[in-house]
Amino acid sequence: MPRRGRTTIGTQPSTQTRKRRLASAATMLPLALGLVANISPPSAGPQARGAGLGPFPHACTLPFESIQRHHPIDDSCGLEGRATKNPQILQNEQKNNFCATGDPVNVNFEVLHQLQQDAESAGVSFGSDAKIPADRSVLQHLSTAAGVIGEATVARLAAFVVKAHYSNVGVGKGESVNCKGEDRESNDVHIVLGEKSNKDDECSSVTAEMSPHFRPDVWDPGILTNYNEHLYRFTGQLFFDASHKPCSGGKGSPKRSAIWEIHPVYAVDICIDPGNNCTADNDQNWTPLSDFVGAQPTENETRLRLPDEISNEFSSATTRRTQSRSQP
Repeated sequence: MPRRGRTTIGTQPSTQTRKRRLASAATMLPLALGLVANISPPSAGPQARGAGLGPFPHACTLPFESIQRHHPIDDSCGLEGRATKNPQILQNEQKNNFCATGDPVNVNFEVLHQLQQDAESAGVSFGSDAKIPADRSVLQHLSTAAGVIGEATVARLAAFVVKAHYSNVGVGKGESVNCKGEDRESNDVHIVLGEKSNKDDECSSVTAEMSPHFRPDVWDPGILTNYNEHLYRFTGQLFFDASHKPCSGGKGSPKRSAIWEIHPVYAVDICIDPGNNCTADNDQNWTPLSDFVGAQPTENETRLRLPDEISNEFSSATTRRTQSRSQP
């Protein structure tokens, strides 16, 4: 047993000793925190913004909210996609703009060609990913026959569907805006639009794009082409796709007469008049494509189709109208 009056090893330190130790630790804490800060990863700058991680944001009510469908890409690919350079980030954010507002401006092929000329006259660069403009503000407030419009203007265009397909599908073909997804569900539906018929030359065409984000089931390229004897009306924001360029010498990738697009598409209507007597500025004879086709059938359902006499009447009337349009 220890002797009385002596302190043995293992006894608790005095109150004063504990206070001195706590004071010393408090003095060292700011220094320790500073060292941790110095070895922490740097804050995210413009180059890191395009990582594309996280869900797609709900910044507004979708224009097609009532028929939207959730897809895996909606949980994993944000506004910027997988871009790493600021011009591409800005372009991807614009491609993913579902929140443009205002009454739709009715445009036609001539207006889109005017916008193309305006952009070229303003010296806007385009033609490849390396030529995407760093300043997109010059793409707004452009004078056309439809008024002063530009990128992010909500517009409506009546046209025929020449072709429609899922774009950038395949190994290594995915777009940065869609986080390099390689399957159909993760990519845009690219729609080739003809001014006079569904057989127009592609180099005279313009483009509409359906984003994969929340894309309705009925917005399917097969459905669009199945009914392409009908005139369509596409509503969405105007977008300048600077990664591409118009046809030259009959060649283009993809072929088109202007790189101003309806992108992303906000709404699709189909003309139900047998003679395609529909205009973009008048709602008469238009009906939403989703109402015209109906819901996608389940495995135990059969899709309804028009009676033969109505289909035949429509085909005959469309042929007559197409022939009259082609006459000078």
